[in-house]
Amino acid sequence: MFTIDIKGVVPQKKINIRKTLSGDLLLREHPEVDVIVIPAKQKILVLPKEEQNEHVYNTQDRLFKYMVKKGVVLPESVIAGNVYGSLQGGFPQQAPGGEDPLQVVIYTLSNFFDEDVPKYNFEKDYEDKMEKELLNPNIEDSTELGEVPQEPYKGSIPKYGFPTRGIYRYNY
Repeated sequence: MFTIDIKGVVPQKKINIRKTLSGDLLLREHPEVDVIVIPAKQKILVLPKEEQNEHVYNTQDRLFKYMVKKGVVLPESVIAGNVYGSLQGGFPQQAPGGEDPLQVVIYTLSNFFDEDVPKYNFEKDYEDKMEKELLNPNIEDSTELGEVPQEPYKGSIPKYGFPTRGIYRYNY
């Protein structure tokens, strides 16, 4: 756990962070992206967890828009990273109020996670609920075998093909 305190401006907050051998900080709390804070280069690198797709890019974009809006990331520094599917942005060396910029960056990232992760938890709970209803329906939403009578013909495609009567044609 990593505890930050920005000179009495905000209360202390506990954040789950891992430190790499190179001294970078790794935040893995988000379900779609991993965030690496590189203090030596004043850079934030956001990588997709699984594969790069539209949802992951939207998450990365939302994260950097949030960081720019809060004044933590320099807007002109947000670019594509050198790793496939990554975005990166820079933060200033020294904050104007004298706060440690690294602590401000981590605190702001944590606030973004606190706002964004519950949306993913809601979606996952909804998908689990829908899957449960499909796999184990209640009595009112299910029928026993043979309860629904069979019909002689169903659908728009005849059982034995189309009668062509010697005319060659393609039917889809």
